[in-house]
Amino acid sequence: MTKKDPPEQLDASALTFPEEGVVEQHVHLGGAVPIHRLFEAAVDRGIRLPVTSYEEFSHLLHRRRDNSGSLEKYLEIYEVAERIQSGPRALRESVLIALNGAARTQGSTMVSLEGEALVPTRAQLPIKALELRLNPMKRNSGGIWDLDRVMLAACSAVSEVKTAYKGRMKAGLIVCLGRDLPMDQNRVLAEKTALWSKQGLPVIGLDLAGAESANTLEDPKNLEEMAEAFAIAGPKVGRTVHCGETRSISLETFKKTLTALKADRVGHPLVVARSYWEDGDPSGLEFLCEHNIVAELCVVSNLLTSAVPDIATYGRLLKLFDEFNVRYTFSTDAPALQKTTLASELQLLLDNGAATPEQLEKSFATAADSSFIPEPRKGSRGKSRWAGSVKAH
Repeated sequence: MTKKDPPEQLDASALTFPEEGVVEQHVHLGGAVPIHRLFEAAVDRGIRLPVTSYEEFSHLLHRRRDNSGSLEKYLEIYEVAERIQSGPRALRESVLIALNGAARTQGSTMVSLEGEALVPTRAQLPIKALELRLNPMKRNSGGIWDLDRVMLAACSAVSEVKTAYKGRMKAGLIVCLGRDLPMDQNRVLAEKTALWSKQGLPVIGLDLAGAESANTLEDPKNLEEMAEAFAIAGPKVGRTVHCGETRSISLETFKKTLTALKADRVGHPLVVARSYWEDGDPSGLEFLCEHNIVAELCVVSNLLTSAVPDIATYGRLLKLFDEFNVRYTFSTDAPALQKTTLASELQLLLDNGAATPEQLEKSFATAADSSFIPEPRKGSRGKSRWAGSVKAH
């Protein structure tokens, strides 16, 4: 019986990082505010909740394997968080909490009940930037709040954090269109995204999110309409798309969607691995490599939704991406609702032999290189290889 080597420990002092530090690209605002803060905000504002006690509320919102299991079930409680975060004051407060939390604890593998990092600073990941995504249309209470005022409040929080941290923490907002929204609302969001980015607000990207089954874009008409919306958003913002996480999206639809939307990055593109493992089809992997599209991976959320069945399969996934030269990054997706940090999720990979320190270092470099947050020293950021899709940061 051979003795196994002990798992690697996530010690930042032993890793190499890009000059920008660690950039987390894929975090949803609805999942980035601690559950107790959401409950306190709801009580303060008199918001009606689906449960009567904090214990029930915490149990409802905490994303676990027993109450997730699919993307649809994983997402079903986001409406509660979005309702609590609605309106200019609530949204500004939520963005501040999310950004402060990222700076304070996302680099630590362990966090106290008081929200303090329990790992020495030298061993923490140097989280220096966060791309925070949200759908402002789902935070204006059905039109009660002015969309511009809502987004301006979110942007003011980003500016405040940038000032407070003296440049040590950078941030930007990604506007999410919704697969579950009527197309006219998505078009309004795209028009607003173009306006906000032209006004110099920290709106850095456009995304398509929501349950894939709500609108797979397999219908050419639906895909054409979504492509028009992405084009309306203009050249100043980066483009990312949630696509291929579930079996609702075929490999062919995946490739057509990313082509039509001229995606720079893609969230949870697991269809390319499934197609290779189950059908021997490498075309999805080759497609991502050819177009220099970066895969945004979120370890725990992929396990909770069963998009990836187990941690061993995650190791196979990373090896496959390396084999086909598909670049990837790691993010938490919804750290507060999952009760994780970026450091703890990466430690999970190391503990189970699913990733090596070298793979983590490569992902940090990829995240810095493909970030949508403007970096004057480097000029344009996050470019894929779509003709004519250069972003003017």
